[in-house]
Amino acid sequence: MFLVEIIYKNRIMKVLNLIWGFTLGAGIDKCFLTYARLNEIDEMLEIRNVCINILSLNSHIEPLKRINADFINIKSRKDFSWVGKLADLIRVYQPDIIFTHGFNGAIVVLIERLLKKVRTKTILTYHGAYQAPTKAKKILEKLYNGLSIWVYKHVAYKTICVAEYSRQYLISKGVPACKVITIHNGIKNSVSSCHPVKMSSNIINIITASRIDEIKGLNYMLDAIKILRKKNLDFHYYMIGEGPELTNLKNICHEYALDDRISFMGFQDNVQDWLAAADIFVIPSLSENHSIALLEAMRAQLAIVATKVGGNGESITDGEQGLLIPRADSISLANALEKLILDPLLREKLAIGARIRFEKEFTESAMMHNLIKVLHS
Repeated sequence: MFLVEIIYKNRIMKVLNLIWGFTLGAGIDKCFLTYARLNEIDEMLEIRNVCINILSLNSHIEPLKRINADFINIKSRKDFSWVGKLADLIRVYQPDIIFTHGFNGAIVVLIERLLKKVRTKTILTYHGAYQAPTKAKKILEKLYNGLSIWVYKHVAYKTICVAEYSRQYLISKGVPACKVITIHNGIKNSVSSCHPVKMSSNIINIITASRIDEIKGLNYMLDAIKILRKKNLDFHYYMIGEGPELTNLKNICHEYALDDRISFMGFQDNVQDWLAAADIFVIPSLSENHSIALLEAMRAQLAIVATKVGGNGESITDGEQGLLIPRADSISLANALEKLILDPLLREKLAIGARIRFEKEFTESAMMHNLIKVLHS
């Protein structure tokens, strides 16, 4: 038996890194790209990256091409041809472990298990419960989340939670504590400049970079800007990202007559350059698990205002690396921003604190080493 264990430990471990869809700006997608590079840390890992690619979404898939990912292309979410194609790929590749991500990953695993009898050991990542992007899809929340919890309980070998907040939530839903592990997200220590961004040095530049969903609470940011404008403070706000709420937010901006204070920049492939040019980063989310956008702001050494939800408090401590405020509270958000706009020393203190904590706890290297420990457990 001991000899068998030695042989197993010294052979290449084949890992299928699988994702449903790819939107580039989302935290799940950034994690997928980190998982794709685990063999840079451990040469005994062979990683095969696969994306079930929904052609109708017109996703930004260039990063997947750069890692030579395999694509299982489908016309829309209603196209189930991926089920057989994925089962065939698994049968030919014969991975030791399947890594898959988010609630979509859990549903994919369940369907493959039920329809194609796939029994490969599976490690899932949990980035939070499904939040319907539109009111029309609210009916799906209970179904998706219920099925996902069942998979975490009965199918997954392990589930990796990106925040302790998330781990405790799954345990409260009956997932055995021994099956859930917290590994905080991590990102590269530094990134090269792509296209430097210039902002006015005569005003305070405030920025948000995220998917433009209702759950991100950006309507409260617009309410806060409306309050701040009445105080004649010199600032400008840049909103980076795309999503279903973008049109609604633009309409609110016009209604409030804030066009001279807000710039909607859409998708940008050089987010770090935008962060480097800004002074304050805002994350007004109604719900978060462990925000990669927040980590990117910490890496960029920005003063941060964040809502006290989910894992945000695991990334920053109020008054040390940023200011934490209640969710859905435009007045508190406006007050925190006013404090930072008027106090350059506080901005500097929080920005330096954020960078120091990032380097200590939230680098990509730390995350990757922790993931490898799970793979070999």
